[in-house]
Amino acid sequence: MMEVALIGIVISTLGYVSINTAGHCVRWNKNGTEKELRGLMKSWYCPEKDHLYNDYGTLAFNSQENSIKMLFHHFNFTSSNSNSTNCAAKDLPLKPTYMPLTLVLFLVTLFLTACWTYGIGVPSGLFVPCLLIGATYGRIFAYGYQQIFKFTDPSLFYPGTYALIGAAAFLGGVVRMTISLTVILIETTRNISYGLPIMLTLMVAKWVGDIFNKGLYDIHIELKHWPLLEWEAEPLWETLRASDIMKSNLEWLNPHPNVGRVVEILKRTKHSAFPVCVYTDSSQGGGTLRRKQIGTTNPVHVRSQLRLQGLILRSQIVTLLKKEHYSDPGAPELPDLTHSELTEFYPRYPDIDDITLTISDQNKVVDCSKYMNPCPYTVSPHAPITKVFTLFRSLGLRHLIVVNNKGEVEGIITRAELQEHHIEIVYKAKVETQGTVLASSRADLSVNPVPITIQHSATLNPEYLQLPLPPRTLRTF
Repeated sequence: MMEVALIGIVISTLGYVSINTAGHCVRWNKNGTEKELRGLMKSWYCPEKDHLYNDYGTLAFNSQENSIKMLFHHFNFTSSNSNSTNCAAKDLPLKPTYMPLTLVLFLVTLFLTACWTYGIGVPSGLFVPCLLIGATYGRIFAYGYQQIFKFTDPSLFYPGTYALIGAAAFLGGVVRMTISLTVILIETTRNISYGLPIMLTLMVAKWVGDIFNKGLYDIHIELKHWPLLEWEAEPLWETLRASDIMKSNLEWLNPHPNVGRVVEILKRTKHSAFPVCVYTDSSQGGGTLRRKQIGTTNPVHVRSQLRLQGLILRSQIVTLLKKEHYSDPGAPELPDLTHSELTEFYPRYPDIDDITLTISDQNKVVDCSKYMNPCPYTVSPHAPITKVFTLFRSLGLRHLIVVNNKGEVEGIITRAELQEHHIEIVYKAKVETQGTVLASSRADLSVNPVPITIQHSATLNPEYLQLPLPPRTLRTF
């Protein structure tokens, strides 16, 4: 909150100082100014009875939506030299709608404050400020263009059009949207004739921006490490398998786990879902499946012997504990919870740390078998990552359990495992472990083709199949 208070104090101080130092008293044109805009003009130390308004105050102390409307539609055509703020009305002929110094100062102040406030603890917005910044430098360009070519006919030159194109260019360069932003701006202007220039502007802004970096939203996603999937899988992924990227240290639950064990797992992890399995060797209620990791030397490989029964969400488990839906071992079954009761806390489910349990409660048993998904999506450990990626993208999955041909759980894949940086780490580790280069480019294959010897399926060496092959060679099997 201290940061928010500091930002508010700084912006208010800048606005007050700017009005007194850079604001100009401008007489509005009774014939040229639309009636609906007259109520948005701020006098601020200018004689209102003489139809004067403060240009900086009109931009800075209106809502951003109204300021954009002023830049799009408010225009006076007769120009003259500027005067100071506290000036007499008789010395004020009709001037430019917004003086160049006012627009430059407003642009710099708005740009710096927008960069500062983006990402703070309160909603500050990005879409509308970008439109306002672009509209401001569009008006600056229009003023310079008018002074050079001396346009005086509104039918040949209208600054609001330059403000519109400037707003489209700036916002398009920041967020890199094209079609949707074109539709939004056309709906804003209510004029389909602006469709082509807006579309061209957005395309050029996107092309130029892509030369330097990604869009602001994409950069923010990377900084926050949000597991957002790309549109397409990389060609490199064809050389890796689901077993290469899966999370082997798997947290799992028994269909009827002990409450104390469940709370321990929930507090120790932040996973949003847990496989429900039957462990043939013991019945602890839950635990961790530890398996071989990429890049280790002589690891101890533990056979899972975990039979998959289903998948249950963290929110469902917490809801069962919050509603005290557990009982003593051997006691009669509790009435089933309805769907409305199970989703009562949506979307803000309680945290596991907010649930208080007694010692006797921790010895009770919670029934997960009634509320789990009995048929979750699974994949073979030998499935290529491209297939895994397609499942996540097409079905909107958040979890994919890796199961071998015996029905035993090998691991789990989430969107975090499909991030490009994670796959690059796995790829490099596999290259170092096997001492071979994976997935050479098609150009290299044409120069140095890889010889392949086709063997009978009965005599084919299984270890040879595990060696990664280039994409073109892989398709020959």
